[in-house]
Amino acid sequence: MRTEVLNNVSYNYVTKKQTDLTVSLVYITPEIAQHYLTYNTKNRKHSERSIRFLVQQMEKGLFIENGESIVFDKNMHLTDGQHRLMAIIKSGKSYHIPVVKGVEIKSMATYDTGKNRSSADVLSINGYKQSTKLSALIKTIYKYVDKGSKTAKTSTTNRIETLTNQQVLEYCNKNHNWLVNINNNINSIYNKSSFKVLTTTNLSLIAYMLGGKNPSDNVYTFIKHLCGLSKTEGTATSYLYNKLINAKIKREPLNFYWILGMSIKAWNYYIDGNPSVKFFKFNIDQKLPKINK
Repeated sequence: MRTEVLNNVSYNYVTKKQTDLTVSLVYITPEIAQHYLTYNTKNRKHSERSIRFLVQQMEKGLFIENGESIVFDKNMHLTDGQHRLMAIIKSGKSYHIPVVKGVEIKSMATYDTGKNRSSADVLSINGYKQSTKLSALIKTIYKYVDKGSKTAKTSTTNRIETLTNQQVLEYCNKNHNWLVNINNNINSIYNKSSFKVLTTTNLSLIAYMLGGKNPSDNVYTFIKHLCGLSKTEGTATSYLYNKLINAKIKREPLNFYWILGMSIKAWNYYIDGNPSVKFFKFNIDQKLPKINK
């Protein structure tokens, strides 16, 4: 008979099933990681991109001992943890990591089949409302402003251009107030627009790039032009809006980096008196234009 105490409540139960699994907490040094990798004979091909990402996290002190284990099967083949072990070797760091031995040989097929916890989930768990929109905005700011990405889509599979869940939480902890203010102002404009030519995340990023953490009323008025709520025919803002809405109607996806470049150019015209402009362009091979204040 064994007694387990959980939240001051005792649970008595009989262990009826024996197991060959063993679990131990190991301080894995680069030398131990190298030893463990000698058993890495039946694993998937490793990803250099994943290793570089983990090495960066370790070197920046962002890799957390979260209880995720290194796993060996009954034949002592390494089945889970090769990327972490390789990153430990390359970074020269050491961590306390649980090591599980003796799992069923066929268990590898069950890894990564559940739903991973997203950064939005983490924000919600920590009490933040609008967690999905906050998470998307934080990641998009990091990608296009901090990392200077030129990719066509806001979503990314490039781990170098994204943040870990913990980094998203830390960013939100430090910047929550202005993130929510931008998000709320953009939502108000977005909900009033008849044609949703850009997402709230797209619009929030543009507002942040043009006006920083506290965009002026002028920035939000410009956003209204992009959404068709305000319109002055024959200007740069109307030219861009027509481009966006035509693509929407024809279901032709636009390169988001192009949208950013065109939005900055339209803004520069707009604050210069919104003069008559019949045509302007932006080449996606270029850097984003300088933003006039």
